[in-house]
Amino acid sequence: MFLRSRHNPWVRLAFVLGAMGLFLLGYQWGNEYQRRHAEPPAINGVLVQPPAAIPGFRLEDPLGRPFDQETLAAGWTLLTFGDLSGAQGQLAIQRLIDVYNRVAEEADLQEVLRLVLVTTTDAPNLARDFARLSPALYVLWGEVEELKRLGDALGAGGEAEPALYVFAPGGYLVALLSGRDDGAVLAADLIALYKGVHLLLREVK
Repeated sequence: MFLRSRHNPWVRLAFVLGAMGLFLLGYQWGNEYQRRHAEPPAINGVLVQPPAAIPGFRLEDPLGRPFDQETLAAGWTLLTFGDLSGAQGQLAIQRLIDVYNRVAEEADLQEVLRLVLVTTTDAPNLARDFARLSPALYVLWGEVEELKRLGDALGAGGEAEPALYVFAPGGYLVALLSGRDDGAVLAADLIALYKGVHLLLREVK
């Protein structure tokens, strides 16, 4: 003998819908809690927290095309300084290209990644030659005042192996990577920053 349900179908449906609503609410709250309390990516370099917007600047490539904050804001940028007429700058370019090749596993990152060498000497012929090595590579030069303004904003020093500065979309400086690390370490740091960008920029208003 079967007992008739004590609740009509509409009441049971209301209970089911209510339970589903509570589940979804808890799920969303849990995700939001995790996002707010998640730690920024761990890297070998130094995170800049909160991310910093640098003062306006205007540099040019060997063809006279401008590179400024608007260009910087359009994607990811790995930037360093170096004397292109000497071994320091040329090794810096090799390092940038090595990192670019090593992030190929993250095709979306590689597609929007720009490599920037700010050369401290005006060598347009050399700049044009090196710029042909990769479509992602920009060799930039500017007036002495512009170079000094950018260098001062980034705290760039005259160390033998200059730091590499990582800019996220929006033109925010999010990390400094050591010029002493090899390409594999730098690429791993860059990929970690790319994957954790929502955590890096959550304090940006």
